[in-house]
Amino acid sequence: MEAVTKKVTRGVRGDIQGLRAIAVLTVLAAHAGLPHLAGGYVGVDVFFVISGFLITQQLVREGERDGRVSLVSFYARRARRILPAATVVLLATVAYAAARLGVLATRSITTDALWASAFAANIHFAREGTDYFQQGQPPSPLQHFWSLAVEEQFYLVWPLLVLVCAWLVHRRRVDGARGLGRVVLAVLGVVILGSLAWSIYSTHHSAASAYFSTPARAWELAIGAVCAVVVTRDGFRLPVWASQVLGVLGLLLIAYACLAFGADTPFPGSAALVPVIGSAALLVAGTHAEDRRTNLAGALIARRPLRLVGDWSYSLYLWHFPLLVLPELAAGHALSWQLRLGLALAAVAISALSYRFVENPFRRARTWRVPWRAVVLYPLSVALVIGCISCARPYADHVLQARGQHAAITARGVPADAAPGSLSGKQLHRLVRSSVRAALHDRAVPTTLDPALEELESSNADLGDCDYFETDSRELCARGDADATKTVVLLGNSHGRHWTPALDEIAATAHVKLYYLVMSQCTMSLVTQDAMNSTEPFTKCADFHEWALSTIRALHPDEVIVSSNPIGSAIHTSDGERVTDPTRMRELESAGYVDLFRRLRPLTKRAVLLRDIPQVTAYPGSCLATHDHLRACLSHRYEWQKEEADLQADAARTAHADVVSMDDFFCQKGWCPVVVGDVITHRDRSHMTTEYSAMLAQPLGHRLGLL
Repeated sequence: MEAVTKKVTRGVRGDIQGLRAIAVLTVLAAHAGLPHLAGGYVGVDVFFVISGFLITQQLVREGERDGRVSLVSFYARRARRILPAATVVLLATVAYAAARLGVLATRSITTDALWASAFAANIHFAREGTDYFQQGQPPSPLQHFWSLAVEEQFYLVWPLLVLVCAWLVHRRRVDGARGLGRVVLAVLGVVILGSLAWSIYSTHHSAASAYFSTPARAWELAIGAVCAVVVTRDGFRLPVWASQVLGVLGLLLIAYACLAFGADTPFPGSAALVPVIGSAALLVAGTHAEDRRTNLAGALIARRPLRLVGDWSYSLYLWHFPLLVLPELAAGHALSWQLRLGLALAAVAISALSYRFVENPFRRARTWRVPWRAVVLYPLSVALVIGCISCARPYADHVLQARGQHAAITARGVPADAAPGSLSGKQLHRLVRSSVRAALHDRAVPTTLDPALEELESSNADLGDCDYFETDSRELCARGDADATKTVVLLGNSHGRHWTPALDEIAATAHVKLYYLVMSQCTMSLVTQDAMNSTEPFTKCADFHEWALSTIRALHPDEVIVSSNPIGSAIHTSDGERVTDPTRMRELESAGYVDLFRRLRPLTKRAVLLRDIPQVTAYPGSCLATHDHLRACLSHRYEWQKEEADLQADAARTAHADVVSMDDFFCQKGWCPVVVGDVITHRDRSHMTTEYSAMLAQPLGHRLGLL
């Protein structure tokens, strides 16, 4: 997010400060979950356009005046304006994580802080496969630093290009103002065409990567740069009617994007043209006039309250996301809208203080106006963050060790040292009930957890050479008893995969041969869904469906177990329509399950739906690392997830397939513990740990008719 305050002929443009305020307030509203403003994330795109406008205006004027651009002075100005507030936010976030969030969150946040301090957060989050709108996991409180990284990466290149343009114009003795402007516009045209084309392409193929990508976002800053070059040319002046039309059009386009866009909008891509063009129109409209007679829209957004928020906008952008996310991580669950609103208001107050006591002193003090001194702020900022990280991680480890020794939860008739898979259904029921009671009575978190907290995220079943998502392999991997006459096939996605430890235990006892036909992210309803982080059809999943059914036909197993989670994005129909309406999606998904089980019936002796397990409301790892007592991590089951599981079950019964539920081993009387005995049930909010899956072997085997 751009933070440069550039003076023009009459001083700071009030309409630009107001536009900054609109941008940051829409982002704040979207992140706070304000209804009907889900598209508020386009405020970042508004910032990109403003940034390209102001920075290029500055660079071109310097190039026209001096015939060159001072890179040292440019990066010194950036350092004074960007680094102090950003560094304070990084240090405060890391310190809070170490003090309140436990070892797991601290390790993750310190890694994010290191990338953010190097202005590479966008690369980091893209590599992590982060989905900006994903709700299944808590976001990083530093995730919003991606946009600052995009800007700084753009400005590693753009001043150099302007410098080269100025050098060429000066060498060829072309008229400075017109010559430099023409050359810069030509370069910008190439940047816009190439970057926009890449943005559209990459958004359709990998939306999460495109969202964080500098090449996919560069055209937005370049649009602002074009506006800067155009309006600074001699003789440029808009007619009053044109200024009025552009201003109103700009506001309407930004408002439309905020109200009409949402998490399911393919973005950035061509959709980003709406807020970008709107921002550019407002900037051009306000170039020569800000009064009501010639620019009604500019006068409207240049009101003093908006100008004030515009002054605070950089600090507000930096502070708002940690203030919204960190308390949620500390609580271990989503916060109420009232609390989120209070946190948003607190962010405004803190940003005002940050502007007064952090931003302004560094921007105005004579000490930092010497270019080489200001440039030193870059390594100094990184060093401070590294120093804070080196203290935060050991401190978080110390806090975890200081909890003291607390025994595992026990139940009458349940051996404390029982081997995985040895507990009967009755024994496990007792242990689940005891675990619920222990949490309700504020029992301390057991000292020894299985898996250990630092290993929780990696508690994912190994599929060996038959991971059909990670590889394009179509070989079969037989598990269990290779000589058995009874064959069982598990068909599913990651929600089928988490049952494989239990099935491995069952196979060792029941002497059956197992085949796991599992592809993560591929729901088993016979419909075509979105690819992950994309609006393109997941053709790999549709191909897997057909291959899996043909493989089952060849194996003719004794039993096929289907386990899958609901479709959460969109469904593509056979005539090319992309369906996002929830009611119609449920109808199509249900029909797809009915089709699946009807096609399975002649291929196997028994087809079984293994009902999707309850999703917990707490984030297990962060909650257990943060809280000393189990009650804070006790969950209720999501009603919507139960309804989705019912949809699968109803479809299976319609096709005369059996349904097996294991819900009673996850929740009792509406309460769902994340620790049973000393075993953590979920590695995230919806996936089982391998350890708890193995514990369920006996009751699962009996309900499947395999034991």
